[in-house]
Amino acid sequence: MKGAIGVFLLLIFPFPLGATPPVPPTEMITIAPGEFTMGSSEKDIEWAASTFFSESLDYYRDETPAHSVHLQAYKIDKTEVTVGQYRLYRQRTGVPAPKFMDNERFNQDSYPVVGVTWKEASDYCATVGKRLPTEAEWEKAARGTDGRFYPWGNEPDATRANVRGKQDGYRYSAPVGLDQYGTSPYGIRDMAGNVWEWTADWYQPHPGNTHPNDFYGKQFKVIKGGSWFSNMDLARIAVRGKSLPNRRNNYLGFRCAK
Repeated sequence: MKGAIGVFLLLIFPFPLGATPPVPPTEMITIAPGEFTMGSSEKDIEWAASTFFSESLDYYRDETPAHSVHLQAYKIDKTEVTVGQYRLYRQRTGVPAPKFMDNERFNQDSYPVVGVTWKEASDYCATVGKRLPTEAEWEKAARGTDGRFYPWGNEPDATRANVRGKQDGYRYSAPVGLDQYGTSPYGIRDMAGNVWEWTADWYQPHPGNTHPNDFYGKQFKVIKGGSWFSNMDLARIAVRGKSLPNRRNNYLGFRCAK
């Protein structure tokens, strides 16, 4: 009888009673090897400046030039890492709670975790057998091979991304993976708006870029995708956000790759 009870408990609880369950895996999407267009052409940034009433093209120069990049096959998380996943990770590792974990606007289990530094995001990915995506990997996963401006195409649409305002129904961050938002050509979610995402790379000029920029170097990490605090201009795939690696912002999260 005791043996039968033990088997029953093992079927229901596949880890020891009282132990912290493993961090649930995020579904990953495989990106096939091949070339894609990274960055923006002069025509692209002229379109952005005209569409969003920018006073100068200088704001967009770090996106140029558009250039072809070849990547080997890789996998990337379908959605951003959630508060619930990070909560379990903390229970297993004992790492401190990130900033905003006590803020009900940002601490719901289905929402993207925010307030983590670049190293904390990198450590999480390593612990679950992954790593942060490179800027090129992130950008290809978001736009595919046709050079589109947004995951869903070339037209800005504030109902298809969680950006500034409430046209999508959310004032701050939103649960990850909602069907109402546009997906990338590979079916990847949340790559325009919701939260900016850390990448592995330092903020350096694209190959062939000759425009001076005092911020280039090994001071800032590239962040991608825009956030709930961004307008549709900043939610464009080619936009190159930047952040000091130790920053903890309520609009900055991450996803992993491998």
